[in-house]
Amino acid sequence: MAQERRQHRRLRLHVPVAAVSGFGAGSDGRTFRSHDVSVGGLCVEVPAACAPAEGADIAFEITVPPGEGYSASPSRFRGAGQVVRREMREGQAVALAVQFTQPLALNLGV
Repeated sequence: MAQERRQHRRLRLHVPVAAVSGFGAGSDGRTFRSHDVSVGGLCVEVPAACAPAEGADIAFEITVPPGEGYSASPSRFRGAGQVVRREMREGQAVALAVQFTQPLALNLGV
């Protein structure tokens, strides 16, 4: 049985995650889908050709759609992190566990 290494509670949020830098060749600007997000990081699924190595530094942008009670318009968060784990998935996809290396920056009015 694998040892649980998560320090923070995960929220199953399937939101768009745009590659900014550090992903595979030709992936800058491509949008992928998160699997979950926490205070300390996120899990994002990418095609194997776009999956950076463990230890790689990446930059990304998360788009949160509008929702009742928190925002009338979409919000964007820019972030940076380090790939701490990779897991092969079905269909040539790789799940990346990313630990944030700085707090997410909110970009209002997008």
